Amino acid sequence: MKDIDQPIHEDEIDLRTYFQALWKARKAILIVTFAAALIVFVLSFWVLPSRYQATAYVFVGQPVVEFTQSQTDSGLQILPILPDIKAVVKLFTAPALLESVLKDPAVVAAIGNEEISVTDLIDMVNVSDVGKDQLRLQVTELNPQRAALLANIWAKNGVAVVNDAYGLGAVIQVLKTEELKSQKDFAQAQTALEEAYSTSQVPALSAQLDNRTADLAIVLSNISNVRRVLNDLQFFEQGLTGQPGDTPLSLGDGLALTTLRQRSLTVGNASYTIQIDSASFAGFTVSKGLEATSQMRAGLQDQLTRLLSDQTSLEQEIPQLNRDLSNANAQLNQISTKRDQFLGLFTDLSQQEKQVTAAIGLDVNVARLSVEAVPPDKAESRNLLRNTAVAGMLGLLLSVFGTLAVEWWREDGGDLK
Repeated sequence: MKDIDQPIHEDEIDLRTYFQALWKARKAILIVTFAAALIVFVLSFWVLPSRYQATAYVFVGQPVVEFTQSQTDSGLQILPILPDIKAVVKLFTAPALLESVLKDPAVVAAIGNEEISVTDLIDMVNVSDVGKDQLRLQVTELNPQRAALLANIWAKNGVAVVNDAYGLGAVIQVLKTEELKSQKDFAQAQTALEEAYSTSQVPALSAQLDNRTADLAIVLSNISNVRRVLNDLQFFEQGLTGQPGDTPLSLGDGLALTTLRQRSLTVGNASYTIQIDSASFAGFTVSKGLEATSQMRAGLQDQLTRLLSDQTSLEQEIPQLNRDLSNANAQLNQISTKRDQFLGLFTDLSQQEKQVTAAIGLDVNVARLSVEAVPPDKAESRNLLRNTAVAGMLGLLLSVFGTLAVEWWREDGGDLK
């Protein structure tokens, strides 16, 4: 069959011309593509120097420190604030940190007369997070020993910066400040407690309360004794009731009356005077005996009235003394408790400071170099196949676009003429 030429409208593009141009220039396109790939292969394999990559690992997490429990009930607990791992990644690429790496004496000696700027070092290093608590630091350099040295110095300087900002080093500064403050507060509280004891009414109130309590016990005992004597007087009088008044008092009744008089005198000062002895029993009648008991009863009743009044007064005074003593003790206890709290806080802070200092001495901290970099044995892969393929593709694209551009220029140029 013969090809039938289709009419081409003005707004349509005839692609056959461009395909024909590409087919005619196929050899040139292949040559350019092969040449670009070959040049890149030669440069990558023979011309570009070998580069070595050293890797170090840094741990960032809670320090393995066993803080003992507080010796007091202050509730003090010291834990460092863990930084976000992403923030630490940015911190390791800070220009100030990289500049400190270049200024390290070991790095200066290794570099020698060669000049390496912070910008150059930024291009040489790479940091990435591995999991939640691990950083991978990589340094790519022409010299394997220098790559390992830079990686280790970079890691150590970065660890120091992180620990100064977030680690136990920052904690120890806070502890020292708080310890000095708590020590000062404890000294002031101790002075206040001593002054409170020196001016406290507790000893005087306590002694006064003891005296009043003892007085009340004596008064209650005397009241009981007076009542017993009054009861015995009543019983004695009942025994004499019904006898004629001129009846001589029997020897037994006389002895009982003498005993009652002696007992009445032991409970207080009697307000009566009566002379009774064994010689006076002769002629001592019942009427005289009843008269004597009446006098004793009157004296004992007066004594009982005074004792009851003393009891009422003491029972009113003792509760007030108790309240005053409780208030005075409460004030002392409040000051003493405050002193004890400051002492407990100071004790716990001192203990925690010793533990943190010991932990720092053992190189236990928020950040630490977990794996040091070693000089790599093999050079970093040059990616020959990838580089060659990319160069070939670029050569192909450039040659194709160049051919199409020339063809387009020819057509448009002819139309213009």
